[in-house]
Amino acid sequence: MGEDLEKKEEQKKFSASELLLGSLFFLFLDAVAAIIDFTGFGLAIAPVIQGTATTASAYWFKSKGSKKATGIGRMLTKYLANFLPLLPTLTVIFLIESYLHNHPEKIKIAGNLAQKTA
Repeated sequence: MGEDLEKKEEQKKFSASELLLGSLFFLFLDAVAAIIDFTGFGLAIAPVIQGTATTASAYWFKSKGSKKATGIGRMLTKYLANFLPLLPTLTVIFLIESYLHNHPEKIKIAGNLAQKTA
C-alpha cells in the first residue's frame, strides 16, 4: 500500500523532460513577448500571449495535483509579473513553481520559519 502511494506521488512530480520542454516552451513565448515589446504593440499583444501561457501553466500544475495552482492570489501575482517588460517571467515562474511542486517540504519549512519569526 505504501509503495502505491509513493508511485502516485512520483507521477505527480515534474520529470526532467517535462521541465526541459516546459522551460523551452515558456522561454520561446518570453522571447516572442520581448520582441513584441520593442514594437509599439508590446502592451497590447504581449500580455495576451503571456496571459494565455500563464493560464495554461496553471492548469498543467493543477493536472499534476497542485490544488492552489488556480487560486486567485497566485494567478493575480503571475499576471502582474507578466507586465514586466523584456524579462523571462513565464520561464522563471514556471521553474520556481515546478521546484516548489516537486519539493513540498521546502514550503512547510519556510512556513514554519515564518511563523516562528512573526
